[in-house]
Amino acid sequence: MDLNEVIKEYVETRYLRKASDADLSERLTYLGANLWSTDKDGSVTQPRSLENRLVIIRLYVHTLYEQSCRTDFDIQFDEAAIRTEASASYVRPNLKLPIEFDPICFAKFGKSEHLVPMLEQGVIRIAPAASYADSSLNSAQMDEELKHLVRSPNERLMMNMYGTDSDGNKVEIVPEYGELFRYMMVPNFFVWCCGLGYDARLFHEFQADTCLVIHDQGAFTSRLNKAVQEQHSGTKFHHGPIMYYDPYTSKREQLKWGYSKHLRYLYQNEHRFIWNVNATELQPFFVQLGPLHDIANLVELTN
Repeated sequence: MDLNEVIKEYVETRYLRKASDADLSERLTYLGANLWSTDKDGSVTQPRSLENRLVIIRLYVHTLYEQSCRTDFDIQFDEAAIRTEASASYVRPNLKLPIEFDPICFAKFGKSEHLVPMLEQGVIRIAPAASYADSSLNSAQMDEELKHLVRSPNERLMMNMYGTDSDGNKVEIVPEYGELFRYMMVPNFFVWCCGLGYDARLFHEFQADTCLVIHDQGAFTSRLNKAVQEQHSGTKFHHGPIMYYDPYTSKREQLKWGYSKHLRYLYQNEHRFIWNVNATELQPFFVQLGPLHDIANLVELTN
């Protein structure tokens, strides 16, 4: 990747010029956090998706350049150093048994007290999307699922503003334009989430000690929806991977109802199961699929 070309690309729009210094620092932090993953043994690697890696590098360099415009420093991009710093708090997990399965699967990371009953009896908690804004959740779980936005200084609402001068005469006021925020507000829905693939990093991110690995994705999807329909018959069911968006470079029309999530969570590679209901008050509920030993197994940490 030619960094000069990446900088030239950014200069054409300079879409971060109205972002605060704090916003830029935070942006570098979460972009850096998406520049690493793990291999099957849990060792730190570059992201598994080359496409995602290149996108993150471009955005990282754009942000560095905007910072350099304000403080006049020479840009130095060292991907390995960024990866080392971003993964500094990660400790490779010690597993009870080595990984011997295809990493392409559904993977649910959590506590053994929840995931053992999930394997043994198929007990699964279905929650309203609004509940993920709960401040008691860890940073990997907490998100505003019902409110999304994109922002840009390159779009604006046109208006005429008037006031009075010191002599009481009516004068037009020239507005100072900042960023234009475009929101997508989503009605509440029932949701169950998991990873689309096993990544040992997620033990760390979700403060987990166990992972339920579901090998037969089709069978699990069918059983899960059947169990939900028994309690909420007629609800519209759909599922699929999350679309991660950058609020500074995405368009409002690109946001996808139920499947949009901030780019800071890209490393999670989330797959989502959604049930739409026509109700204002949604409460969590449990379903029971029966034992899942034929399609899943547990990956557990040693004590």
